[in-house]
Amino acid sequence: MKKGIMCALMFNAILPLTAGNVEVIMYIDTEMPCLQSEWLSGKVVINNKGDRDIKLLEEDVVPLFQLYWHPNISEQDAPRAYAEMERGDGMRFSRSTVKGTTDSMVEKSERIVTLRKGESKEIVFEGKEIDAPYFYFHNPRRQIPFAAELYLSPDVWIPVEVRPPVAVAFDAKSGTPVKEGKWVNSNEPWVWRARIDTNEFLFVKTDSASPTYRLGEVHPDDVVTHANKTITITQKNGNIRTIPEKDIPRVSAERKEERRKKAEEGK
Repeated sequence: MKKGIMCALMFNAILPLTAGNVEVIMYIDTEMPCLQSEWLSGKVVINNKGDRDIKLLEEDVVPLFQLYWHPNISEQDAPRAYAEMERGDGMRFSRSTVKGTTDSMVEKSERIVTLRKGESKEIVFEGKEIDAPYFYFHNPRRQIPFAAELYLSPDVWIPVEVRPPVAVAFDAKSGTPVKEGKWVNSNEPWVWRARIDTNEFLFVKTDSASPTYRLGEVHPDDVVTHANKTITITQKNGNIRTIPEKDIPRVSAERKEERRKKAEEGK
């Protein structure tokens, strides 16, 4: 009985704070719209604007256990997908999983930090996979917007403002792989072209466990080859660009940084 009374008191104390006085903004570095296999990177900024402290998980745990990602659709639009989201599947966390895991860690004071009133916290994350309901893999007809929420124990969900908004291009058209045949050796890079909207991009996975790297735009007339551990892009005008396999992560990161700077300049 005492435990139930304490939980009720905690809920009543935290609700006024979290409902209106916690601001969460997420800045995404990954280019949008993205493929389902592209991992998200960026940072989350949490501002405690209220007059009470709040409990957060440690920095490396928040993106995994305390943030809930879901397709930004209504139950009426896709009831089957909605049911899959709540049920969870494999590595895909349901809302109830996020709540249960966070509640348990807060109750045990396990890997918990306190964000004092008036404080802000910035959490940088890399390699966050977007887990979509299985339904969409069989209905790739459109781009699906995603939303995020931050869960604060004992029972409060804070909407996250995501900049730019996340959209997964399930309608992306995959072009012919640069090398013919299937990807048999998972230790070798796999390079392919895909069209998103009206633009065509060059993508690569360096191995089966790596993220999908977006190397840049390519024109339909460009010839792309992959040989001798080098990706070569030959344009119609004769210009040639080479990307050694070892430089793939760097080239992708430089592209992200260039786009981020342009976005900052455009504000």
